[in-house]
Amino acid sequence: MNAKSLLIRAALGGLAAVPLQMVACSAPSARPGNDALTEIDPAIEYARRQRREALEAYQRAAKLHADGEYERALEVYRQALDLDDQLYAAWNNMGQLLMLKGNYSDAVGAYQIAAELEPTDPRPVYNIGLAYQQVGWAQDAHRSFDMALERDKNYIPALRGLVRSAELAGMGDRELLAKIKRAMLIENEEEWREYFLGQSFRVQAMVNIERGRP
Repeated sequence: MNAKSLLIRAALGGLAAVPLQMVACSAPSARPGNDALTEIDPAIEYARRQRREALEAYQRAAKLHADGEYERALEVYRQALDLDDQLYAAWNNMGQLLMLKGNYSDAVGAYQIAAELEPTDPRPVYNIGLAYQQVGWAQDAHRSFDMALERDKNYIPALRGLVRSAELAGMGDRELLAKIKRAMLIENEEEWREYFLGQSFRVQAMVNIERGRP
């Protein structure tokens, strides 16, 4: 499989919808006969209702997304975020749909918000790298994939993207070589293992030149 096909597979792998777990809320407790405690503050009740409606809208959007109704899904994701702009999965998935439309600038903006809301998840940062890669910004893509690996050093889509962007940018050093070797240890797909092997030879040659070896 050639490098272009591998890049397309990487891009498609990054566009899977991120599921959002529904969180069960515990009911407020109060001692019987204490009206001050049993009454629900209107502001709190309003916030709960907003959150509930936002989650319901997100679930509708995710189903539309899965069914391929992208325009409608994008509209409903926006409705969910109007109700609760803290739904990081909605921001991430909206970014995916914007990328499909070729709107890479707005897609990156959505991914950046998702990455800030969920600072341990490598996927939004990885998706930023994909957007940069799609428009030919190999070095920016490389930095984003590297940032995704700071969140999860074994996130294989980011390792694939990092190595591919380094190849496109003509980059190679001992740190990259170490990451290629780690990728080879955890990669399950044979075509990617072959790709990593070829890249290990390329980067090793660059390291040898840097060290003054033939």
